[in-house]
Amino acid sequence: MIQDPAAGRVLERLAQKTGSLKSLQTDFELIISDRKEGTRNSSSGKLLMKQKKYRLNSEGTIVYFDGKTMWTFVADNNEVTVTEPVTTSGNFLSNPSTFFDTYKSDFKYRYIKETPKNGVTCHEVDLFPKNLDQPYSRIKVFVNTLTDLPESISSIGKDGVDYTVNLKNLVLNQEVADTEFIFETSKYRKVEVVDMRGL
Repeated sequence: MIQDPAAGRVLERLAQKTGSLKSLQTDFELIISDRKEGTRNSSSGKLLMKQKKYRLNSEGTIVYFDGKTMWTFVADNNEVTVTEPVTTSGNFLSNPSTFFDTYKSDFKYRYIKETPKNGVTCHEVDLFPKNLDQPYSRIKVFVNTLTDLPESISSIGKDGVDYTVNLKNLVLNQEVADTEFIFETSKYRKVEVVDMRGL
């Protein structure tokens, strides 16, 4: 499959727009659809991004990433796991801060059509992973035609399970301190720290 220039132009504008932002804050809805079982579950959360840093808050779990170290805090267990992730999985939820930087190297892409999504007109683009060992066959991105920002991102799973992230209430370019992306152990009483770095 050759790269589709129409899709490339949409993705380039999207990458430039997200890359130039001081910060991005958004509410999101995560929908997990099982095509085999015919089930659909949804949850909601908040995402804060600043360059390569992000904080993801969803269903009692908060993920902090400062560009190098990741802290995953599970409130019910009062436990935080510390890692230094080295690989990118090409999955928006695994690393939303770098997903739009990797489209050229990690994906083939194709423009599908202009289509309404979440009440706005979007460019629909399909991305196909070059690494065929990924658990998904393609990622579908809907990009707002007016803002060049993502409205919705879907991962189409080879196992019949699809993950869709709908972004809502975007707030751009707020001043955000770097400390927002670091888990401060001292702020949580008796938190159990599981440090997996270097293992």
